Amino acid sequence: MPYFSYTGLKEMEIQHWEAKVIFQEKLILGEGPHWYSALNKLLYVDIESKKLCLSDPVSGEKQEYQAGSKIGSAIPVNQHQVIVALQGSLAIFDLHYKTVNHLVDLEKYKPENRSNDGKCDAMGRLWFGTMQEEARKNEGALYCYDGRLTKMIDRISVSNGICWSSDHGVMYYIDSFDKHIKAFDFDINVPALSNSRIVVEIKEEGCLPDGMCIDEKGMLWVAIWGGGCVNRYNPESGNLIGKVSVNAPHVTSCAFGGEQLTELFITTATKELSSETLINYPESGAVFSVETGIKGAKTNTFNSRYI
Repeated sequence: MPYFSYTGLKEMEIQHWEAKVIFQEKLILGEGPHWYSALNKLLYVDIESKKLCLSDPVSGEKQEYQAGSKIGSAIPVNQHQVIVALQGSLAIFDLHYKTVNHLVDLEKYKPENRSNDGKCDAMGRLWFGTMQEEARKNEGALYCYDGRLTKMIDRISVSNGICWSSDHGVMYYIDSFDKHIKAFDFDINVPALSNSRIVVEIKEEGCLPDGMCIDEKGMLWVAIWGGGCVNRYNPESGNLIGKVSVNAPHVTSCAFGGEQLTELFITTATKELSSETLINYPESGAVFSVETGIKGAKTNTFNSRYI
């Protein structure tokens, strides 16, 4: 049954899903899920453990790699290489040889900053953010890397979710402390951002928007830190139209994957949870999934010509 409309008709009741644990872990700060389509596996990170994870949701088989420093995001380049945004640098990690090849330094003048969420646009450029380790306000930035590093937005607090519309004309972006989602007109050929505007407000008390992905219908799926859920929003109206319940308070990010790109994979964290909360929510830190019946937009890999 349809539950939203592009024609201006009244949006119907919120659709609900319940996520289940697919990988039982105790990630301190699980983040950055990305469907590695070349391998049919899920790629994700544990920032605090400096760990890169590659897991098969069918067999349950899992591989872990140490990145050597805090790792904010990892995006596939090809079948054995991923570009990683680390604390202090961008690098290429080779899954076969377990080597890290440095590409460029990041914010050497701010040693307390680390990388956070990242995605690639349709041209294969990497967009990623930085933040101060203790989330001090306005200390981070949003960057674009295409063989050269360009600062796109300054004075960011907690750089998080990034995704693009199917026609590549709009980029959606989250700075968590702003408690909203912004849209920018996006020029993929330059690249350039313009016409910043707020499209979704996060109104729940004590909750922050975190990682984000987009489906083929142009709806935004947003992990809600402190909310135990992933919310689905219509960016045209700003309305909440769907909710995935997750049995963990700190939901960090989400990504579509699986054979039909209809399975939503969700990362969570144990960081900043009290002992009592961890007892009440023992699945915190696990990776969850849910079959949504809605196809996600295919995510982009990093273009190797930028290496």
